[in-house]
Amino acid sequence: MGFFSSKTATSTDTFNKQEAMLAVALATSAADGNIAEEEAKGIFAYLLQMRMFEGMTQKQLSDIFKKLGKILQTEGVGGLVTIAKNSLPAELRETAFACAVDIAMADGSVEASEQALLEELQKVLSVSDDIGKSIIQVMMIKNRA
Repeated sequence: MGFFSSKTATSTDTFNKQEAMLAVALATSAADGNIAEEEAKGIFAYLLQMRMFEGMTQKQLSDIFKKLGKILQTEGVGGLVTIAKNSLPAELRETAFACAVDIAMADGSVEASEQALLEELQKVLSVSDDIGKSIIQVMMIKNRA
């Protein structure tokens, strides 16, 4: 059973593109069943560098994180990602996948749960195998150091 088959979203929530991107990042961090404070800080730092988060304060990002954390608790990883996918513009789905891969690889290793999530994310976000492989190769190079 995968992340997305265990529970489907019942929430009527929709996200704006920033919330959807953060939801994918949060789901990636939650893949191992725990979101460490260092991971949350890393996600904030990572996302604040993206143009779509330009001008957003850490408090605003923290408020979104709390909202998404509640949805994660009630809907699970699969529900959170389903809402994110339905809210993400098509042109940002590859970007969201790249963000997820980067977050999963940031600590130097990809656990089995993270790998399973990434494989399902690639499918759910409709990222082609060629693009998915390219993203993974680039992120492996980026995260070597």
